[in-house]
Amino acid sequence: MDFGAILTTLLSGLAGGNIAGSLLKKLNLGPAGNSIAGIVGGFLGGPAITGMVNPMTQGGAIFSNIAGSGIGGAVVMILAGLVKNWWDKRQAQTKSSTFRKDQDISQSYTKTPPPPKSRDYQEGPRP
Repeated sequence: MDFGAILTTLLSGLAGGNIAGSLLKKLNLGPAGNSIAGIVGGFLGGPAITGMVNPMTQGGAIFSNIAGSGIGGAVVMILAGLVKNWWDKRQAQTKSSTFRKDQDISQSYTKTPPPPKSRDYQEGPRP
């Protein structure tokens, strides 16, 4: 890969990540997060996707590089957004469940135990 191909790959991944972030608001990582995820996706996923797209473009290497890197950047940004949302939801559940456990423990000390059952009731009537 020459410098022009690497630069095209990185810029296409950056654009793909930011476009996906602007279209999918719930998975948006912010401008910096979208850009970083897009660059990583363009650099890692771009060559793999370019190999699949290149036969369809009939020799247009620059087009397949741009398309592959953009798709790779979008895919990595979407995956990173899903992981971030899952992690945030998990942290929120952990904090709320810990708080509820503390409340349940404090309330259990104030409850009185049930009265013991009489011996006659448990064994039945005596003859």
